[in-house]
Amino acid sequence: MSPTDLVSFAVKEGRRGGADDVATVCMREEVKMIRFSNNRVTVTQAWLSSILSVMVAIRKRVAIGSVEDLSRGSVKQSLKDLIRIAESTGPNKDYAGLPRGPFKYRDSEPSLPSPEGSTLVDHVKVAVESAVSNGAERVAGALVFKRVDTEIETSAGASGSDASSYLEISVRAFCDGEASGQANSCARREEDFHPEEAGRAAAEIARRAVNPVEGKPGRYNVVLGPNVFANLLNDVMAAASAFNVEAGLSFMADKLGGKVASSSLTLIDDGTTPEGLNSRLFDDEGVPSGRTVVIDRGVLQSYLHNFSTAKKFRCSTTGNAGWIVPQPWNIIVEPGRVSEEVLLQDLGEGVYITNNWYTRFQDYRRGDFSTVCRDGLFRVEGGEIVQSLKGLRISGNLQRILRNIVELSDRRCWVKWWEVETPTLTPHVLVRDVTLTKAT
Repeated sequence: MSPTDLVSFAVKEGRRGGADDVATVCMREEVKMIRFSNNRVTVTQAWLSSILSVMVAIRKRVAIGSVEDLSRGSVKQSLKDLIRIAESTGPNKDYAGLPRGPFKYRDSEPSLPSPEGSTLVDHVKVAVESAVSNGAERVAGALVFKRVDTEIETSAGASGSDASSYLEISVRAFCDGEASGQANSCARREEDFHPEEAGRAAAEIARRAVNPVEGKPGRYNVVLGPNVFANLLNDVMAAASAFNVEAGLSFMADKLGGKVASSSLTLIDDGTTPEGLNSRLFDDEGVPSGRTVVIDRGVLQSYLHNFSTAKKFRCSTTGNAGWIVPQPWNIIVEPGRVSEEVLLQDLGEGVYITNNWYTRFQDYRRGDFSTVCRDGLFRVEGGEIVQSLKGLRISGNLQRILRNIVELSDRRCWVKWWEVETPTLTPHVLVRDVTLTKAT
């Protein structure tokens, strides 16, 4: 069956089996990946996958499942199993049904054609050559092409099709045993994809990071690079999901209309931007995706909602379903007014952190977390980088970091890699009074 026939068949089977509501999403992914290390391509992979996800509700009893065997018999049996599970569970008092369609969707953006493997290898070669010509001794990383075709139908009258694709590369350059730098490029359009820039930027960071010394724990004013701030903003947006607010997993609970960040910060979720890797015409309930200002000049304006959480909060859905947990599409930070060079000058004395990983929370409700500084980490004096550092982690609080933002750079870049799941458009950011501890 075609994806359109498949979602329609699943809805009919669910209704025939006694479900009050049925929502189905069929996603087909084409992925091509190239991994490289020591300046050479080491692994090439390509795969196709298809999955049908289904939600059924009977008298507010909800069950959700997925099936990868997309034959009629398998889908039919899966619907029977889901309905049986729903009937055996307790009612979800917060379930508000599905939003009534049909809906009108905007025109979809053009997708990249599936590139040949040789084209992807050429992108890798360009990134490696750029890094080496800018001082890197060794280069490693991964390049990914992904195309996603999505079909949706619900028993409430929503139906639609969407197609998107993007290119993504992460480059890590090394200059000696301890000096490394990372940079990325990702884009939905060929003209916006710049592997050579990723290679150059990674090498420049690595070259500056040679001969690091152990950093001293303490409280510092810091400049966070886009990779770091994007990673933290993924957690900020998770805290803005209405489900996490209700579940006690958010430091933003009971703060709508209140000041939660510096006036310098405006934070947006946007599923409509043509540049967004995750932009889609509709959410999992069939509602058109939209643009939601979550934080406006420091003030918390909105949570992210699906239809049920919106009913509970007495507002409208923001088009971010998630049948259970509303999710962001693309995270966008409004730019600042100064260059990155001026930002370092305004830092004066402090620490410049270019990358991080292993972000872990000790308390979601308070926003307490820690994350290990990775790759280029620098002491700054008089607005200039004077020493490469190592061995530090940020041991902080997201609420405090948001409130202590001083200013942001005017140039932004898209970030997506395995530590930044939701694509994020962010500048560099200057934050005062951040706690750095030993990374042990």
